[in-house]
Amino acid sequence: MKKLILMIVCMLGVYGQSNAQGNNKIVVKVDKINSSEGTVNVALFNSEKDFLNKPYMSKIKDANGGELEFEFEAVPNGEYTISIYHDVNKNGELDKNFIGIPNEPYGVSLEGRSMFGPPNYSDAKFTLANENTKLVISLD
Repeated sequence: MKKLILMIVCMLGVYGQSNAQGNNKIVVKVDKINSSEGTVNVALFNSEKDFLNKPYMSKIKDANGGELEFEFEAVPNGEYTISIYHDVNKNGELDKNFIGIPNEPYGVSLEGRSMFGPPNYSDAKFTLANENTKLVISLD
């Protein structure tokens, strides 16, 4: 009987610990997809150091000329940013002109776009803390 009680207490402790770390879901609705050519690429970043370079998670779907939804599940609590681009020519990268301005539609979380240069992590970050989140990001 003591072993059974100990086992139950241990199981509750493990459950409580995993619940405290967060098991969040992020739903990203992408709108203003202007064509059905290519793919829409969504990247979730969990650090400023990796922002726009090394995603924590990513998803790709065929473009549909309207809206798409992407889901990231089992996301731990923490700070995150999201960047999206419509890879019209399916070459796997955000095409830019000779001075570095994107030629393909893109967007970031919290509309954290910069007037000049790439988006800033601090303008695009949001915090997850034991909750599900839905973001709507428009491509421009």
